[in-house]
Amino acid sequence: MQDFILTLADLGNTNTGNIETIFAQANGFLGVRASGPVLEKNATPGSFVNGFYESNEIIYGENAYGYAKNHETMVKLFDLRTIEISLIDEMFSKLVQRELFLNMKTGILNENYVYATPSGKQIKISLESFTSHANRHVYAQKWNITALNFEGNIRVIKNAKHIAPAVDSEFDPRVREASTKLVFEKNKLTTVNSNLSLYFKFDEYNDEFELNKGQTQEFVQLYQLSRENLFLDIDYDDLKVQQEHIFQEFWDVSDIEIIGDDRLQKGIRLNLYHLFNSAGRDGKTNFAAKGLTGEGYEGHYFWDTEMYLLPFFIYTQPDIAKSLLSYRVNQLSIAKERAKELDFKGALYPWRGISGHETSAYYPAGTAQLHINGDISYAFQLYEKVTGDHEFIALARDVIYETARFWISYGFHSSRGFEIHEVTGPDEYTALVNNNYYTNKMAQNNLYYAYELAKRFDENEKESIFWQQAAKQMYFGYDNKRKITQQDDSFLSKEPWDFDETPLQNYPLLLHYHPMKIYKHQVLKQADTLLAHMLFAEDIEQMARDCDFYEPLTTHDSSLSRAVHGVIASRLGRDKQAYSFFSDSAIMDLADIQGNAAHGIHAANMGGSWLGLVYGFAGLHFTSEGELAFENHLPREIQAIKFKIKYKNEIKEVFFEQKGK
Repeated sequence: MQDFILTLADLGNTNTGNIETIFAQANGFLGVRASGPVLEKNATPGSFVNGFYESNEIIYGENAYGYAKNHETMVKLFDLRTIEISLIDEMFSKLVQRELFLNMKTGILNENYVYATPSGKQIKISLESFTSHANRHVYAQKWNITALNFEGNIRVIKNAKHIAPAVDSEFDPRVREASTKLVFEKNKLTTVNSNLSLYFKFDEYNDEFELNKGQTQEFVQLYQLSRENLFLDIDYDDLKVQQEHIFQEFWDVSDIEIIGDDRLQKGIRLNLYHLFNSAGRDGKTNFAAKGLTGEGYEGHYFWDTEMYLLPFFIYTQPDIAKSLLSYRVNQLSIAKERAKELDFKGALYPWRGISGHETSAYYPAGTAQLHINGDISYAFQLYEKVTGDHEFIALARDVIYETARFWISYGFHSSRGFEIHEVTGPDEYTALVNNNYYTNKMAQNNLYYAYELAKRFDENEKESIFWQQAAKQMYFGYDNKRKITQQDDSFLSKEPWDFDETPLQNYPLLLHYHPMKIYKHQVLKQADTLLAHMLFAEDIEQMARDCDFYEPLTTHDSSLSRAVHGVIASRLGRDKQAYSFFSDSAIMDLADIQGNAAHGIHAANMGGSWLGLVYGFAGLHFTSEGELAFENHLPREIQAIKFKIKYKNEIKEVFFEQKGK
């Protein structure tokens, strides 16, 4: 049970922002940062509703046709946690002691604080809270206030406060101010530009009472936010019981036991906990890059969902996976409009955004990442392969057809084969290149899957022949002299980045060097060609040569990178390296390895840590005959692992221990 309890002692960095992120609570609809009851310096309290955003026009110094038109930023709504406690003429404002106990097994957070007045009177605040998974509109709190060394008349005010916009002077393109002006009308709030509305029902507490030394006053508050003006009568204790039951069901299937490494055990459970909490469930929302725990990346949805998060959900929580995929189905018409706007056929999904429209103002590392289409197709294909839910694919197959149509429209046939030019692959330190290996591989898979579905449903007969031909003739660059897969047509001819002359403080490179400086060099932000090898493992010797070449050129500036390299290392039998990469992935936010956990969790990495265990150490893969298989790649640092997956409605238990035992 202790491995399910997270405390401040588990954190590698206990600054205010990190605490607020790591102990944040969410339920797929509503998220609340774990700010302290009495606001501290640098505190960033906030609550978020998945998919609730404000839009603003993007102002370009030099505009061009087809550029994204509007920003979309998930709105930081209310401070639901700050409390004001005072005696007649003194505020309890000095923090004396703080304890946090997050029970990941139940989704309930318990906190204890001791605050003092300037004259030394001390009060203890105990808070139990959770975002309800039984009723996702509810954030529930139970407060206990105890006089420790005095008696007197206590005044308590506990109301929700709208968080007004503030200017952040820190330069970081990954963060954008999320507070915004809202229009309030009775129990309704509306954004000014996006014209989205939420209704709210908040319990307010404003009381004055006498406390003797050691005496406690208790009260409960329930905060409700909904897209509809409909609220049910709810009971705190009933919600708590339901919460414990829902989390028990989750862990029964999704838990991973790591035997022999307590630190990594807690890290992986924290990651799975946050994955369960922040996934959209309604088919209209998805999974923001920072979940519902912070304002990093503006609450946008990326390819992270399909390639790093969905495998976990597909294999353990297929209903959630289906909801996340349904979001892409529901946004198909917007994706078709975007392709048409750019003068192409089919559908082009946005690189980043919330509503389904493209919001990336920097197209070389945004719209040009066309692999998003192939990523989405791959996720639908994996879902069908693992769940056997052919009925859903039948309803969703237009997503596969329309993305295939885009590739035919965008690419072209040459003497070398079917080529795809002017794209950016996962490695965002290399932009606007021809024949990115990962992009071409995902497009090929997309086209084959579309062809397969067309045959299955006896439709698009003439068109599907072109899909099959393009897939068969897809061009992949290869350096015969060095026997290396070309990341793209130009990468191998570039000058290598001078890592020896790059100070540690200049990472991530994107914060210290202009893109033109980065793009002209051999340097990778994250796994690119190697990610394709992880998904389509065809030649182990080729994988090894490519790993030897590309890994030393990779900065791992993206949190998405380490997990993939860990899986590759496992498959190559490089256990020490695999363990190192997995360790970083498992505790990335727990230890604040990226140095920015205060902005919100690294959700894709959390999904990646599951990949590291299941795809890497346990070697999950499909055989050439399409059968599910495993291989034991456990490093010696871990004695054993135990987990479950769902495969075609059947739960399979997997256990691996050290080879030779």
